[in-house]
Amino acid sequence: MSTTYATAPGRAPGVGHALALMRGPLGFIQSLRSHGDLVRVDLGPMPALFVTEPELIHALLTDRKDLLDKGRFYDKVRPLTGNGVIHAYGDEHRRQRAMIKPSFHREQIARYATVMHEVTTRKTADWRAGEQLPLDKAMRDITFNILASTMFGSAVGKEAHQELADLLPVVLEAIMWRTVSPGDLLEKLPLPMNRRFDRAFADLRAAISRVMLEYRRSEDGERRADMLSMLLGAKDEDTGLPMTDEEICNQIVSITMAGSETAATAMAWMFYELDRHPDIERRVRAEVLEVLGDRDFEVADAGRLPYCRTVLQEVLRVRQPILVISRRAVQDFPLGSGTVRAGTELFYSPYAVHRDPEFFPDPLRFDPDRWVSRPAAVLPKGAYTPFGAGPRHCIGEQFAWAMMHAVLAIVVRRWRLVLPDGVKVREMPWATVNPHHMPMVPVPVGREESVHGEDQHR
Repeated sequence: MSTTYATAPGRAPGVGHALALMRGPLGFIQSLRSHGDLVRVDLGPMPALFVTEPELIHALLTDRKDLLDKGRFYDKVRPLTGNGVIHAYGDEHRRQRAMIKPSFHREQIARYATVMHEVTTRKTADWRAGEQLPLDKAMRDITFNILASTMFGSAVGKEAHQELADLLPVVLEAIMWRTVSPGDLLEKLPLPMNRRFDRAFADLRAAISRVMLEYRRSEDGERRADMLSMLLGAKDEDTGLPMTDEEICNQIVSITMAGSETAATAMAWMFYELDRHPDIERRVRAEVLEVLGDRDFEVADAGRLPYCRTVLQEVLRVRQPILVISRRAVQDFPLGSGTVRAGTELFYSPYAVHRDPEFFPDPLRFDPDRWVSRPAAVLPKGAYTPFGAGPRHCIGEQFAWAMMHAVLAIVVRRWRLVLPDGVKVREMPWATVNPHHMPMVPVPVGREESVHGEDQHR
């Protein structure tokens, strides 16, 4: 690594900045900007470079795109996920992305909207007025079931959908735990946790194989609106060959890994912020009722709900789920004031940049109207990247927007979700910035005052 970069304070012999990170990872990562545009942080014995300046982050994701792979932390989970689109590099990444892209075409997402509505309506039908529910887990359940249903469609029974929805969180927990765990030793030990993860992953692979077999047996010639049909029909532009079953399985795990936990976390924080800001919630509900009335949500409605869009933009800013994103230099290249050497591990933090007061005045204030006075398009490039940028820009961004709009619209028409008095929700930095514990009480619309005053602000 070039020696021209600043080193973050708090480095200790042998452990680097590990102690500083463990004491307060969110504060530590946000403090790096004050030490320079590029800051050295030692993750144990491994030196890494944190990029804090939006312009350089944008360059990293666009101009330097062919000089980087995903990095060591992704290498650690490659045995679980295979060489799917998340891990592929260079020409192989472009090949896979081109084959997957039709699955996320706007016409396809419009078909997925029916599934989003059905799953969200079914899952929220079990909510009981006045009874606490763990909202973070409820949002994961909704998200995983939407993904399972859009992935495999009606050709597979609801039991198979639920089996996959139950297995995916365990597998993703393993992937994220191994991503953030120091070194390579812990995941190789015969610990009960590792055995549980390995068993869940084997079960997931077996379940996907059974679903694909059932899917092929049930083919009736009708055009299907699920992702699996698109993946099965995808052809390599150069060779004309389809993906193998192993490649399809890798893509299913990769697509789920890319979007499920972040979307679920963002939606949990979304309802938390609406409870903290009842005036904003009232505006959201009024817009939803005016546009939708009692009819089902359609993807086109996302464009007819401009205030809801600004609320979601603000959630993805102040409650950005992704703490850090990694890359690794595969050859030397200039960046900022120095040269990044081949093999250097690089990181940037969407969470930290989205809270930078230079770009977002009063950054901790939840203010959807800031996106009206200063739209994302006028911000410096790299300052707001909830779905990344460049060739690795999230291929499922429009799917995620549609899903968040659908869940928001369906829930607010019937419920207000209220945090019980005295409950404090903490940010828990892990692979994503999750709520540590988020119990909320569903209250039928119109009866909020019976729970706590409308002007209460936590």
